Amino acid sequence: MIIRRILVALDNSNFANKVMFQALELAKVYQAQLFAVSVIDYSVLGEIDESSPSPVITDKIYSWTNSFQEMLDKCKQLAGVFGIEHYQTMLSGNPAKEIIKYAEENNIDLIVLGHVGKTGVAGLLLGSVSQKVSAHCKCSVVIVK
Repeated sequence: MIIRRILVALDNSNFANKVMFQALELAKVYQAQLFAVSVIDYSVLGEIDESSPSPVITDKIYSWTNSFQEMLDKCKQLAGVFGIEHYQTMLSGNPAKEIIKYAEENNIDLIVLGHVGKTGVAGLLLGSVSQKVSAHCKCSVVIVK
């Protein structure tokens, strides 16, 4: 199997660091491009009145966006140190569906994600995400424990 394009799915948990380092190691070994993706699932906030969202919801969205972006930026910085070609994207929606869609659209050869992650969005989110991604994705999947 030739691995040239690796997707790493990152949330804002402490466990995401372990996932990120595993993906960076694999990208270095395979001399592959690394695509770091974070997906924020705003649906856990319920229905939002976009014309006048509450300050609490606005603060939550801002906090999640910043924490996810910090993780993506950390991955970008480390990829640069290792000399790995790196791309990053923040998406919103159902995490499993968005990861699978992104992988297919970008011809990803391997996905690296955590088996469990407690995110700012919902506890244990990646448990269900990793299960769905591994069951429905066309490429190989590494689930980090």
